[in-house]
Amino acid sequence: MKTLIFFFFSCLITFAQIGSKVQSAKPNLAGNWVNNSFGFEMKLVLNADGNGSFDGEKITYSSTPTNLSIKENGETTNYQYKLNGNILILSGGDLDAPITFSKGGSVAVSQPNAIPTNTSNPTNSINSNLIGTWSANGESVTFNTDKTGIYNGNRFNYSVSGNTLTTSDNTGSTVFSFSVNGNYLTLSGGGVNIVMQKGITNTSQSNTYGQNSAGGIDQSIVGKWCFVKSLNNTNATSSSSRCLVINGNGTYEYYAEGSISGYGGGGYGGSSSQSSDRGTWKLAGNQISVQSQAEGYKVYSFEKRNHPKNGDPMIIIDGDPYVTYYQKAPWR
Repeated sequence: MKTLIFFFFSCLITFAQIGSKVQSAKPNLAGNWVNNSFGFEMKLVLNADGNGSFDGEKITYSSTPTNLSIKENGETTNYQYKLNGNILILSGGDLDAPITFSKGGSVAVSQPNAIPTNTSNPTNSINSNLIGTWSANGESVTFNTDKTGIYNGNRFNYSVSGNTLTTSDNTGSTVFSFSVNGNYLTLSGGGVNIVMQKGITNTSQSNTYGQNSAGGIDQSIVGKWCFVKSLNNTNATSSSSRCLVINGNGTYEYYAEGSISGYGGGGYGGSSSQSSDRGTWKLAGNQISVQSQAEGYKVYSFEKRNHPKNGDPMIIIDGDPYVTYYQKAPWR
């Protein structure tokens, strides 16, 4: 009997040790995580004790190796996540698309030439989910089935190994981590942290569609929409706002204003600016065409998306997020 009892407790200790090892393998999410891709800083603070904050609001959280549960104001939202060094990608829950956070905000968001056309010896690996054209913020990249691609008109080769993407030409190579979630591609690495959408053509500088392009009046986007950005530091304060008033008769009004004030060169200085425009508009799927009094005919990429923090509806025009000025129901 003593032998049996000893064996029983030995098994319990062994299972506890195994459970401890499994638990210790869970990724450490603690840190300050920042996203700037919506025109403002979104900050997620996860402390090691399970407490934290999201844009200044107190939260508690728990995690498994693949899921993150955040409780705020008594409501719990469950997300899927991927952690790659200083990059945290959240998806699911109340998000319409994956959001990429960088630890401490050190990773830049969508810079020109974000996907360099470099590298030397691509492998034969192909990820079929990657094939197609992806766009965001005026940038466009195409991945072909023959392991070649085009970034803003420049050709490159590429290879894929797991969730690692290598782009190349005769000048060198750049390595990215990536994930595909439906029609959204998240790229990070090489100074890039960006979410791109599949199937949108960046045609803001094109007149291919002509004055009689297809499209119509979508009454769901009628209203006032604004993009606001501000910056404060010890030397200067700057702010800018851009607002669109979209009318149900197919016309629109646009106005923007900005100001900079601060101390420099031993004295106080500042400046301000204003601009405005008006015209007509038509919406066709993921493109909005406008006839501007100031700039003539233009076609821009267009997307409906809900604000990732408060759920307010937004319209994304040429990569810029405009949030509803008046109360509107979230997009469904």
